[in-house]
Formats: sequence, C-alpha cells, structure tokens
Amino acid sequence: MRKIAILLLLGMFLAPAAWAKYTGIVLSTPFPDQTVQSGRTAVIPLTIHNFGVDPQAVTLKALSVAKGWTAEFQGDARDIGSVFVEPDGSRDVSLHLTPPKGVSAGQYAFRLAAAGNDHRAELPLTLHLAKTLPDWLSITASLPTLKGTATTQFSYDAKITNKSSRDILVNLSATAPQGFDVAFKPQYGSQEVTGIRVKAGEDKNITINVSPPGDAVAGAYDVRVQAAAGDTRAGLGLHMVVSGKPSLTLTTPSGVLSGEAQVGKTEEVKLVVRNTGSAPARNLSLSADSPSQWKVSFEPERIDLLPPNQEAKITADIVPAARSLAGDYMVTFDTNGGLSRASANYRVTVMTSTLWGVIGILIAATAILVVGFAVMRYGRR
Repeated sequence: MRKIAILLLLGMFLAPAAWAKYTGIVLSTPFPDQTVQSGRTAVIPLTIHNFGVDPQAVTLKALSVAKGWTAEFQGDARDIGSVFVEPDGSRDVSLHLTPPKGVSAGQYAFRLAAAGNDHRAELPLTLHLAKTLPDWLSITASLPTLKGTATTQFSYDAKITNKSSRDILVNLSATAPQGFDVAFKPQYGSQEVTGIRVKAGEDKNITINVSPPGDAVAGAYDVRVQAAAGDTRAGLGLHMVVSGKPSLTLTTPSGVLSGEAQVGKTEEVKLVVRNTGSAPARNLSLSADSPSQWKVSFEPERIDLLPPNQEAKITADIVPAARSLAGDYMVTFDTNGGLSRASANYRVTVMTSTLWGVIGILIAATAILVVGFAVMRYGRR
C-alpha cells in the first residue's frame, strides 16, 4: 500500500489521536525543506515509524537524487540499507547528501522511500544550497587588564568564537615582553595546548596564563594573543600592571666583611648597596653602630634613587677611638629606605702602632730590671 507524501508531511503535525487511527509505515524528517551550506555534506535526520503492522525490516532507498549528488543512509555511524522496526515503534537514522565539487547555489530536489512487507512510504526533500560563509573567528577576554606582583600568574578567561560554516582548528600564539611566559589551556583541563578545534557556530572557552619573570620591574606590560585558522586571523590584547617593592643588599665589592685599622687613624671601607627588587628604592640613609668613641662617616651620606637591578658605591671612613686596645671589634653598617633596609656586620681588627709597641717593651724590660736589682740587693739580707 503506497502512502502519498502529503500524508507524511501532514502527519508531522497531527495529534497523537490521529496517528492512533493510522496503520502502516511512515518516513518523516523534522525539516523536509531547508537551507544548507555549499561545500559541506548535509546530514538529514530521518525517522521510520511502524504504526500497528507486524515487526519487519524496512528497506530505505533514494528514489530521486539531484544530479551529481550522492546519498547514503547511516545508522549508529555505519552505512545501512534497511532498518528493523517493531509494532508501534520507530527507528532514527540519517541521510548524508554530499554535493559535487563546484556545485552552484540553488534549489535541489530529492525523493526518498521506505518499503516494508506490505507498506511503503515516500518523502520529498528539498535543499536550498547557499554560498559558503567565509571563515570568521574572534577572541575576547572578560577581564583583559589584571594587576599583581612579579610572582603572580596572571590568568585571563578568554572565548574563541567560530562564526564560519565549517569546523576549524584555531592555532594560538602570543607576543610578550622578554622573559614573560604565556600558556594556553582549555577551560576544563590542565594540559597546555597550542591549538583548539572549534565547531561551526560554536564558542570555546580557554584560559591564558601569563607569568612574568621574577625580576620584572614594576610597571605596565602588554601581551598580544593571536588566533589563526588558515588565512583567518583574530587578535586579543592583554594588559597587566606589575607592582613591586625594593629589596636591598649591603656588602663590600669583594664580599669580605673584615679589615684592619690603626688607633686614631682613618680606615676606608668600600661598600656596595644593591637593589635586587622590582621597584626603585628612594631616599636611602646610611648609618653605623660602632664601639664607644669610634667615628664612622659615609660618602655619600644619602642615596636619593636606586633603580631595580642597580647598585651604588659607598665609602665608609672608620676611626677607632684613641684608647682602643688591640683586638677585634664589630661595626654594623645599615641602609634604610623605609620600604626596605639592609645591614652588614663588619669585623675590624685594631692594631696598635709600632712606637707604642717599642715603648711597651722598654717599660716591661725596665720593670724586669728593677725587680731583679731589688731581689739581688735586698734578697741577701
């Protein structure tokens, strides 16, 4: 029994009660007249219904196919020629219609058939072939400007949008300041990627992580991200503000923190102040903690500005007190800039002069002679 196509089309909109009075095989699709993009295989969903007839295998055929096109029925990702449908049951399959190369935009007609033991159904199908949309993509960030320190990992949430008519592989790259590391990750993944596949008309969310070098100077930096698919390009500018603070060290040019000095004489000690932080050090004052009656002065006495990764040379003049005894003494040098400070303990070995050493020997010798004379003279009594 052949069922006419008009019944099949009207049947899509009939109430269930109307279907209950119908017996036979029905072949249907939600959209029998639709527009598809050229250059792509059109996938048409089909449903074969069995209304009240015996369980049976239903053969599927393309009775009429537009010139140059190929038609293939598929079920569960395999090519098929028929389906088995139980009473009052249905089976979903798909029809893959592939246009020939160079096909022009226009209207193309097809006719399909589903044939069972005693029942048969046909379905007309019309495709309107549109021109292929050019590849078009965009990449945007919800918060393109972030602030942190040199140890912060700046994480940007970005979205890639594919508004073309085909699936594309988007390659990702970035241009960043020297020493900055840029990594791309899927939104729900931990593995770094350099490309991501985006379906036609789909959005894909990714995370862009930017890590500045640990010695990055405080300031503003820009990173340019590019998404590319063939000849299609899309760019995204990311901005970050790196805040920082100075970090000072104080030592001698050689790193040796010890020396000798003479009582009452000036001993020059060369010092180096280094800023290893990420922000300038300003208004650095110099001071010393020394033994009582010692004199310590600096040249220069103050450092107005010390940029990151720079150093300043200082001369410290040490004058031990006149009554200092020979031996080791500790002088602590200190530089203080408010946000950061540094100190260094310097060991000073005080040496008495040679003249005082000779006088001391003579005094000791004289004392020995006096004692010896006294013993010789009075010891006999």
